Amino acid sequence: MRISENCLSLIPQNTMQQRSIPINPTVLQWARLEAGLSLHEAATRAKVKPPRKKKDEPALTAEDRLAAWEDGKDTPSLSQLKKIASAYRRPLLTFFLAKPPQKVVAMADFRTVGNRLFPTDSPEFSALRRRIILLHQELRALAEDAGNPKLPFIGSLSENTPVQQFVGTLRAALRVSVEEQRRIRNEDAMFGYLRDLAHNMGIYVLLEGNVGNHHSNIPAEEFRGIALADDLVPLVVVNPNDAKAAMVFTLMHELAHLWLGSSGVSNFNALGNNGGDGSHEKLCNSVAAEFLVPEVELRAKWKTPEGVLSHSVDAAAKYFKVSGAVIGRRLLDMNIIDDQEYGSILAFYKARWAKYKENQSQQEGAPGPAQMAKYRLGGKTIQTFIVAAREGRIGLQDAARLMNLPVCRFEQVMR
Repeated sequence: MRISENCLSLIPQNTMQQRSIPINPTVLQWARLEAGLSLHEAATRAKVKPPRKKKDEPALTAEDRLAAWEDGKDTPSLSQLKKIASAYRRPLLTFFLAKPPQKVVAMADFRTVGNRLFPTDSPEFSALRRRIILLHQELRALAEDAGNPKLPFIGSLSENTPVQQFVGTLRAALRVSVEEQRRIRNEDAMFGYLRDLAHNMGIYVLLEGNVGNHHSNIPAEEFRGIALADDLVPLVVVNPNDAKAAMVFTLMHELAHLWLGSSGVSNFNALGNNGGDGSHEKLCNSVAAEFLVPEVELRAKWKTPEGVLSHSVDAAAKYFKVSGAVIGRRLLDMNIIDDQEYGSILAFYKARWAKYKENQSQQEGAPGPAQMAKYRLGGKTIQTFIVAAREGRIGLQDAARLMNLPVCRFEQVMR
């Protein structure tokens, strides 16, 4: 929640006139560290300027000035504090707390870079993570208030479940056959189709990739999906800053996490789909791959290309409604292509994806705000809050805040 000028009433007028703000320096340092920023990075993002050089004293840097604020030796002006709050993705009021706020419930982190754990989160992803957890907590409270039953499929399988059995269980639960999948026209429609099936089972599926505007977009390399395996309100988040075909794979990967009962955040490499060293990540990748591209069917459809390999991969990707990189990985795992051929496929699709993102950034125009809210939040999330608001179980303002919407926008979506 972004708190603006309302919190200024908490600051004494004489303090405002002195332009020094009675913030908690401990909280100031905590917020920077939680944002994963060094003093240099934080000073740059918050546009901290070096202090004026005093006579007969050495010149100080912007980092020195920020360190002095964190040590309580000096205090920032109100305008500078606003810049810091924006850079750290924190409400302004945070810096006036008596102590750092209690950390929100942690999620397991399945992300890796190469063979190493993912480094510190960006301020944008930290803010998005907090918002998702708060949204989930409210959805769970509404579900408890409504007396909703627990969902038995959450955590019903284990990492010892064979892949074929796992996929069969998913198909039976979602009520989708291979034949029905093949009738879907493209990857965009496939994502919507699978999302609707998940909604019908009681699973919330959100598309979230920033903290309010495209300037704060979080790259897919930082996170591709989040799963909260709650047996009352299971929730999946897919990063829309990824290729549509890759998002289909992400959705199935995160649904597999729900059946395993494992909550966490993933950034497996969709351009290759075998990222992640944990047993859960490997199993979820295998399940998603077999669900979307069954080995038996791929073997029957695949024909050794007489010309360019990528053309045959493209044809298979179009047929299965997944990314060409997923097809490439399946072919490698099935020993149909070798490592060198797989490397060339990855290079081709990475270049294509980079070109696509460049073209997208140059395009103008987008759906209206109400349509974007529905696309981002999903019909199930919106319907839950609409019903709760009409029944008086939550106020319009609180519902809008939780969905990161202005109240007028939420009312428009309701209509």
